[in-house]
Amino acid sequence: MEKTNTDKIHVGIVGAGISGLRCADILLAHGFQVTILEARDRIGGRICQSEELGYTVDIGDHQSGPNWIHTWDSGEVHPIYHLAQQTGTPLHRWNSKQLLFDSEGRRLPDELTDRLSTLLWEVIEEAFEYSAKAAGRVGGGDGATEGRGDGKPPKRWPSTIPADQSLYDFVKKRAAELLPDEGERRLLVQMSEMWGAYVGEPVWTQSLRFAWMEECCGGGESFTFGVYLDVRMLTSIKEEMFVESNYSAILQRIAAPALAGATIKLNTMVTGITTSTRASQENSGAAREQRAVSVSTADGTSTVFDELVVTAPLGWLKRNHERVFSPPLPPRLSSAIANLGLSILEKVFITFPSAFWVSAAASASAAAGQGQDDDDDDPFPSYTNWLSPAYADDTNPHLWPQEIWNLAAFAAPNRHPTMLFYLYGDCSRHVAGIVADTTPAAAGPQRRRYELLDAFFRPYYSRLPGFDPSSADCAPSAILATAWQRDELSGGASYCNFPAGIEAADEDVLAIREGCGEGRALWFCGEHAAPFEECGTVAGAYLSGEAVGRRIVGVRGLEKMEGGEEEEEEGRAGVMA
Repeated sequence: MEKTNTDKIHVGIVGAGISGLRCADILLAHGFQVTILEARDRIGGRICQSEELGYTVDIGDHQSGPNWIHTWDSGEVHPIYHLAQQTGTPLHRWNSKQLLFDSEGRRLPDELTDRLSTLLWEVIEEAFEYSAKAAGRVGGGDGATEGRGDGKPPKRWPSTIPADQSLYDFVKKRAAELLPDEGERRLLVQMSEMWGAYVGEPVWTQSLRFAWMEECCGGGESFTFGVYLDVRMLTSIKEEMFVESNYSAILQRIAAPALAGATIKLNTMVTGITTSTRASQENSGAAREQRAVSVSTADGTSTVFDELVVTAPLGWLKRNHERVFSPPLPPRLSSAIANLGLSILEKVFITFPSAFWVSAAASASAAAGQGQDDDDDDPFPSYTNWLSPAYADDTNPHLWPQEIWNLAAFAAPNRHPTMLFYLYGDCSRHVAGIVADTTPAAAGPQRRRYELLDAFFRPYYSRLPGFDPSSADCAPSAILATAWQRDELSGGASYCNFPAGIEAADEDVLAIREGCGEGRALWFCGEHAAPFEECGTVAGAYLSGEAVGRRIVGVRGLEKMEGGEEEEEEGRAGVMA
């Protein structure tokens, strides 16, 4: 391998999540010395797994992962989808069936469910288009890949949509215009609350002005309209796929270059970052390669780097940037960190001795003598939604809607009798409180947690077909609930979002993405500094780390090293050139 002039260029990366690992891959391929400082005792950041159910599940907190992969229709290769293909990670395409219960717990007719669901996604897509047109985004660059290169902002027009308008406002307006029946209008508006499981807060908090920045969450034809696409296609597709197993193989593939070539220091909490401007160094005649960033850690040590990449989550930055960075971050960067919203998304996995709901659906299908179709081997609806339940006053007086995805639909060996609840907003705060108050130091608290969680969710799963309160198969064998909002290293939150009231979310993301690298050798990346429509996703974190790595290479004016692993033609991770 031919050496370059980078022997003395030492880049520090704060955080060993997806963005930090991808950034390290780029830098190592160009011969930089890379040290990663990670406060946790593992790599992966907010991507991690649990074995508490008796098998491995992803419990990470990204919007589009680590369960979902939202592919693109731009012709670009989606990096996480490509990595899933390379690693043999099994992906699931949900069937087109949905099951809805009204506020009284009654199952809605399938025809009504399908018609209103289709209409809802048409309204949401209309909101995306309206939002994009108001911002002058229609006809511009592709949102999924925009901004990956030089970090320069796109042409922007001031939006004509008032900042305080929400996506919920738009849905209510269109429901009144499209549905003459008052009951159907009410149902459509209630159904729109499912948007909270995408952005991690209620739909009425979602900015309409910046709804276009959430377009990767646009429903996905795979379960909304029943369109199925060839798994071999890597480009020109837009659908939602679910990782049947877990992200571990994908994570290991992304991490491989850093594990082999970087110094990774686990259990290393960063407590202070001191920078000097590159301009002052140049004025004093020092070389550009002079080290400029000093990083202090909780163990009392200090390390000096030529460049520093900060991949800490937005929630952590909100809580800590004022005390950690010296001198303070530039005002525009600080305001961007303050302006962007934070989601509170949690997951609850409930597993049973057997999937009683699937058995009942299969029996009903057989009794009805239904003909063969694409869904015959997957008879139960992928998605179930309990709308504003008014029948659980003791445990849910606020009528928080509930939803599940049917994990018993997966192919063997990943098929398990498990349902996955997504929680957001105040409901997720409530359930996380149960988890925090019953942290198991012994068997007693663990049992109490199970009882409280089962009491909360039983009013919903007990309405599924096949439920029999006297059957042991209908009593949960295990319940696993996440509590990311209690995680200090995540800043008590999940991922970024764009709340109603925010004035310039796109410019805020650009400000974080721009960082102050060329002035203070200080760079930022992560899902909150991603291409616009990939903010909050694993793919966004990956692309953000890639972009910062390339920018540092550009600032240093370096060529790729011979034999470097990044960007191999059929390579593992460098597919987004």
